[in-house]
Amino acid sequence: MSNYKDRIAVTGIGIICANGNNVEDFWRSVTSNKSGIKVVSSIDMSGIDTQYAGEIDGYNPADHFSPQEVQEYDIAGQLSIIAAREAVQVAKLDLASVDPYRVGVILGTSLGGMRSGEEFHAQWIQEGIKEADPSLLYKYVIHIPVDSVSKSLKLKGPKSVISNACAAGTNSIGYAADIIRSGRADAMFAGGVDPLCRLSMSGFNTLGALSAEHCAPFSKSEGLNIGEGAGVLLLERMDLALERGATILGEVLSYALSADAYHITAPDPAGAGGMRSMRRALEKAAITEQDVDYINGHGTGTKANDSSEPVGVRTLFKGNVPMSSTKSMLGHMLGAAGAGEGVTSILAINNNFLPATINFDHEANGFKDIDFVPNEGRQAEVNTVMSNSFAFGGNNASILLGKFEEQRELPSVRDNKRVVITGLGAIAGQSAKAEEIFAKFEAGEHAFTAIDEFDTTEYDGVKLGSKIPEMPFEKLVNRALLRRMDELGKQACAATKMALDDAKLKVDTKNSERIGVLFATGTGPLKTVEAFNRTVISKGAEHAEAQLFPNTVMNAAAGHVCLNFKIKGPTTTITSGGTAGINALFYATELIKHGDANAVIVIAADEFNETMIAGHSRVPGYLSRDMIKPFGQGLDGTVIGGGCVAYIVESEESALARGVRVYSELKGFGLTSDSSGPGRVNRTGEEWAKSFELALQEAGLASDQLDYVAAAASGNLVFDTAEARALKRVVGDKVPVSAPKGYFGEMLATSGMMGLLSVLYAMNSGNIPGIPGLEQTFTEAAGLDLVLGGNRERVVNHALVSSFSFGGNYQSVVVGRYEK
Repeated sequence: MSNYKDRIAVTGIGIICANGNNVEDFWRSVTSNKSGIKVVSSIDMSGIDTQYAGEIDGYNPADHFSPQEVQEYDIAGQLSIIAAREAVQVAKLDLASVDPYRVGVILGTSLGGMRSGEEFHAQWIQEGIKEADPSLLYKYVIHIPVDSVSKSLKLKGPKSVISNACAAGTNSIGYAADIIRSGRADAMFAGGVDPLCRLSMSGFNTLGALSAEHCAPFSKSEGLNIGEGAGVLLLERMDLALERGATILGEVLSYALSADAYHITAPDPAGAGGMRSMRRALEKAAITEQDVDYINGHGTGTKANDSSEPVGVRTLFKGNVPMSSTKSMLGHMLGAAGAGEGVTSILAINNNFLPATINFDHEANGFKDIDFVPNEGRQAEVNTVMSNSFAFGGNNASILLGKFEEQRELPSVRDNKRVVITGLGAIAGQSAKAEEIFAKFEAGEHAFTAIDEFDTTEYDGVKLGSKIPEMPFEKLVNRALLRRMDELGKQACAATKMALDDAKLKVDTKNSERIGVLFATGTGPLKTVEAFNRTVISKGAEHAEAQLFPNTVMNAAAGHVCLNFKIKGPTTTITSGGTAGINALFYATELIKHGDANAVIVIAADEFNETMIAGHSRVPGYLSRDMIKPFGQGLDGTVIGGGCVAYIVESEESALARGVRVYSELKGFGLTSDSSGPGRVNRTGEEWAKSFELALQEAGLASDQLDYVAAAASGNLVFDTAEARALKRVVGDKVPVSAPKGYFGEMLATSGMMGLLSVLYAMNSGNIPGIPGLEQTFTEAAGLDLVLGGNRERVVNHALVSSFSFGGNYQSVVVGRYEK
């Protein structure tokens, strides 16, 4: 009898896109071979070499939301909610009857709230920063879609964002399945969303990648049509879905990720990277190529993509499996592409139908031995579908979806093996390596210096920042590749080099496919995005700078790391704000436990620059005009910091086989969220406290067995209040608490990784770093054992690292001293 507990059911689907505003309309269009590509009316297309895109037909937010909700949710959030609500209806799931901590959301996106960001940016450039509407900033963050869904559906479970460009939607479905299999959720909303916007239009336009007419994937391949929309699958643990009498639309059999390590934008022409992700997905599901009935191909309509994917498919499947591109009907929905194609695949399974590749030109077809289902969809038995998403930066994701079979036997793919840290590298706050950061902790000295790179007068005179020093990147990064990197890419490669050296891990042809790269960032390559968009806003899309565009995607840094070190294992990018670093550590442990990698390089990086200061200066009370005071009396805001931290995370078995030093063990994670909505947190600290409790529970510890808590406090009254209340609920005055942001400022995704670095310092030195310069605490800190007045001598065997993101996301990790 199959183990239903380990199987992942698809019980609900929802979609809104160019050829349908709901599942019924969408499928009617697909089976009618109807294109949703049309002349664009919702955004300015001046300076763009096409007028066509996959635009949603007649979208009016007032049809779906109250006036207050229309103001609160960016269009990316709106579309995500619409698709998620439909998935609930299709699944007939009463969310009010389930534990909200057991239901979460993972969405893929390339752009997030970029439409709101573009509006803010235009106001800043054209009217001045003081006239720019700060409410747009709350909606600009890339995690706006998941924050919107969790509020609308009142979810409190694991929440994250995948942003590895065009692979994000597919990756998110696979990651959500992993979370259910890990026991952290019973149900997950998974998929992706992206809107049409000037950034992506202008960027692909500079590359000459847009089709002047309707795209023709796998044949004429003269360019792509960008599309917009959201697709969401509701995944449930199979036994629980059957127990409640749900209709099983299909199941997630397996998925796999890989890296090309070939080029920062172009795919490997041999299709080797995509072939690795497809092959690994088949292995994990214990099925053969002959068991696959249909491939929903990546098929964008560009020559590079449309030639490389069929090469891999021909090699692996011998040309025997029908493959089509539904982007010919929907356009390329970027981060939502794999989600829309996931919905399509589930419908293909349920209706035994092969969707067509429309606009297909038989004479232009260069792969006569592959059935691209040209122009007319058809009936066929469809039991198993492979859906591919291959992205910028050489990021590949393949997922296998299957028809529900009661007696299906899937292999046990998750081994609860121990996961350890064996290497580290770091750059932050005038510190060029980890040892210099440890020296800051030892001396109790903060890393803030005066801002002299730009005039801060119009930014309310903010004085301080935490900046990385001048770095000899040419000694740490392949010089031939260095010129194509932006600052974030350079930092990521440099920190990775340090971590690899520290772990004595050499990447070679024997292990390159068993090493992964997970990149975490709060704001991504903001300096590059701002520079690219400034030209588009000021001069027009026809003047956009092609050399900047490849580095505007969130996963560019991860692509640079893979290319620089020739790493070909699983890779992705996590952009859930301040929780992204800890979430990447969690995902790394899951990849190792699922057997996808022996070691994973986990990197977090965030920038300090004028754009960060300018934007945050418009948020009342966010930036301090003086010194940061986490948990302190008179706290008046935070200080922005930039930096990068990288860890080598590997299985205990791998570390012991290599005979290397082990810094610590990752013993337990707590992943929770709240429904407070975009830009907010629940001030009671209830959900934050729950993340602590879950991390301790997995680690098998009581709270008084902790020796140190590295808090996320940043000097912001709202956030510090919520965390102080959470800490009082769980550890009270029993455990010393410090705040590493007091040393290096708010570094978003990188801050959680810096908190972990403070733990490693404490374990090694026997000293918990105190909160620098803090003498008096604010009222809410009463009842906590804050480390004040210098470092505290203490043997640290177990510690907890706290992280949060505004929008209501809380992720914690318990770290233990390694013992065999």
